[in-house]
Amino acid sequence: MLTRRRWMQTLAVRPPAPNVLVFMTDQESALLPGVTRLPNRERLLARGVRFANAFCTTPQCSAARASFLTGLMPKRTGVWTNVDDSSLGKPLSAALPNLGQVFQKAGYQTALFGKWHLGLPDKDLRPFGFDVRVDGKDPAVTAAAVEWLRGRSGPWLAWVSLLNPHDIYAVRREMAKTTVRPEVRLPATDLSNLAAKPVEQREYVDRDQGKITADFTPAQWKLYRSYYLDLVEKTDAQLGQVLDAIDLDKTIILLTSDHGDQLGEHGLPFKGPFVYDECMRIPLVLSAPGRLRPGVRTDLVSTVDFAPTLADAAGLRWPAPVDGQSLLRPNRRDAVFSDYYAKQKWVNPIRTIRTRDAKLNVYDQTGHREFYDLRKDPGEVNNLASAKPPAMAALERRLNATIPPPAGA
Repeated sequence: MLTRRRWMQTLAVRPPAPNVLVFMTDQESALLPGVTRLPNRERLLARGVRFANAFCTTPQCSAARASFLTGLMPKRTGVWTNVDDSSLGKPLSAALPNLGQVFQKAGYQTALFGKWHLGLPDKDLRPFGFDVRVDGKDPAVTAAAVEWLRGRSGPWLAWVSLLNPHDIYAVRREMAKTTVRPEVRLPATDLSNLAAKPVEQREYVDRDQGKITADFTPAQWKLYRSYYLDLVEKTDAQLGQVLDAIDLDKTIILLTSDHGDQLGEHGLPFKGPFVYDECMRIPLVLSAPGRLRPGVRTDLVSTVDFAPTLADAAGLRWPAPVDGQSLLRPNRRDAVFSDYYAKQKWVNPIRTIRTRDAKLNVYDQTGHREFYDLRKDPGEVNNLASAKPPAMAALERRLNATIPPPAGA
């Protein structure tokens, strides 16, 4: 039996709960097209692990963020696509356990600074476990986060959710003010590469946001990519302000993005009914003092891993089953999955399985498929689906078992 004296001694040596910072950018690809000066990210990398093969669950803001908060795939969160007036997405339910609730119930002070995009009203997020909510443009959001963090006694969970480099959508307007970076690379492929791809990708250029860049010259694509890198560097300056406001030795820090940007590869901008690695691979740095040694890991990681990882690092138990796993534990995953639903109100479901060696995309409404041998073709140039290699059938069986096709498909 534990005596009161022994109990008090146990309390006295128990380490204090760590603080938790999530720093999330919006639409940042891990496959940046040139040299980027990110001194504050380098500062974080010196303390943490860079995961070189991290993938989002879907290349859309709302659905990817719902996976981040809950550890669940889009079909299980109910947030299949973006949640706004122009889209078909349904708001995230507060009935699902999420990061804010789990940490708040554990005694953490919780705050969200910046983008939510998971349903209205979004000014009061107490049902989701966030005591404090501040919205606005990135400089104002960063300033509010710094003010809240400075001198705050823990434990706390702060999610700093920036808008950039999402401002890439203003590229037509901003190109005249943008200087081409001498080291920026041109896209390796252009619109001609879409000839052997599902027709939905060409339709994105003809009828949707792809029209904005359909006539771009190589020089204009260099401006697009230079402007994009400018925006990424802006987020790094804001990261520095936040890092300066906290005790790094007492804080678990996860830096990531919700999804990537196509960056002009295959002649495509932004994001749409396609799941190339430019859109799917996201930056991920995790600093967990005393739990992870700094370095680089190459295991396959998904957005659904982030919530269980942060809970595990803080010594908390997640209250329900999740699709992800803690990155503090051995990772034996050999594939990641994606589940895309719609582009605004253009319904175009795509299910994806990606291993280290191959990727299969299934377009459920039309039956179109893409299969890429990533060992020989990391740029996803040559669609081998029409050849129906044996590996494609094996991947499709795994995909159907994990993310079944919709009823009637």
